[in-house]
Amino acid sequence: MKKKPETTTPVARQLSVQAVISAALEHGSITRTRLAEITGLSKQTMSEVVRDLVRDGWLREGGQETGSVGRRATIYEFQESACYVLGVDLGGLNVRAAVAALNGNVVAEDVEETDRRGGIYVIDQIAALVARMCARFGVAKRGVRMGVIAVSGVHQQSTGAILAASNISGMAEIDFTGLLAERLGLPLFVENAVDMATRGERWRGGAQNVDNFVFFGHGAGIGMGAVIDGKLLKGRRGAIGEIAFLPIGANAFDSRNFGVGPLEAEVGAAAMARKFEGYGGPAGATARDIFDALEQGREAAEIVVDETARLVALAVASVAAILDPELVIMGGQIGVHPAMIERVTRFLQRCSPIPVRIEAASLGPRAQLIGALGAGIELAYSQLFGMSALTARSAP
Repeated sequence: MKKKPETTTPVARQLSVQAVISAALEHGSITRTRLAEITGLSKQTMSEVVRDLVRDGWLREGGQETGSVGRRATIYEFQESACYVLGVDLGGLNVRAAVAALNGNVVAEDVEETDRRGGIYVIDQIAALVARMCARFGVAKRGVRMGVIAVSGVHQQSTGAILAASNISGMAEIDFTGLLAERLGLPLFVENAVDMATRGERWRGGAQNVDNFVFFGHGAGIGMGAVIDGKLLKGRRGAIGEIAFLPIGANAFDSRNFGVGPLEAEVGAAAMARKFEGYGGPAGATARDIFDALEQGREAAEIVVDETARLVALAVASVAAILDPELVIMGGQIGVHPAMIERVTRFLQRCSPIPVRIEAASLGPRAQLIGALGAGIELAYSQLFGMSALTARSAP
């Protein structure tokens, strides 16, 4: 491989550092000779960059190469403790938190039930959970550089509030982002939960190497994340994927459905429970209760699941006609159930000529958390080793 020309400009050095770190993250234990082969850097530049990265704590010597004749080469490894990112998934039932290194290795993880009081109590809960988790797993908090939190609803950047978070109370009245960032002592980025589940499935789940797919999160409500041509779609307000408001299911012209949306009003967990009771089932049934009744052959459950799947199939057909995805991943407590996937697939074949593969989410309830960690790693890498890092160091 032709070596890159020697140069000492800041931009060239930053690109060299970026190339070495990227190779170390991807390949794990690696020698300087192998790093030079991968990056195309000269031996002199490689030696200087590796020396600086070891000095600054990003790389460490991990022993010497075995099995070689003559002088054995030093092996270098990425120093995981040099930079951690925090991921949090704040759901209506549970709050999950994890810490990962830049190489994606999860070094700490914990989960507990969400404080039902919401608002400021949830902020206190997350701060305490993260502190206990880091102490339990021996993670130095000073090594955690930033955090990404996945929440249901829309993050209002101007106020820090979380709007339309129907599963947690008190989120629209406080500067959730600012207060939590202050408690954690970290830069904090807030992302939509379904978007993070979508990112998680692409990074570590069933959509790896798939450039065009959508993720349907179907549980208490319903939402969608979309990756098209390899990019997670956001939209002007960050609200792409609010399929709860598709004019399918309930009367779209009835303003009473403006809150949750016509589709969610008929396919969410509360709607399924209402219908199940209406068809003769017991009151207050959960989605799990309904699927259990389905396995027992209860006619009421059969009708409810069929009606729900039929509406979801219409939503999939609508999305497929617009975005042309290769794959639809079904997640959430309702969407991931085999009975739902079988029926949605069957009804889709009857209402749309567009071929779409439908599969269950592979990451389960950790999808949002894994996506938040992936987003944090990408942000941290860009800030530390991208061109933005060079700009920050050059600023007066």
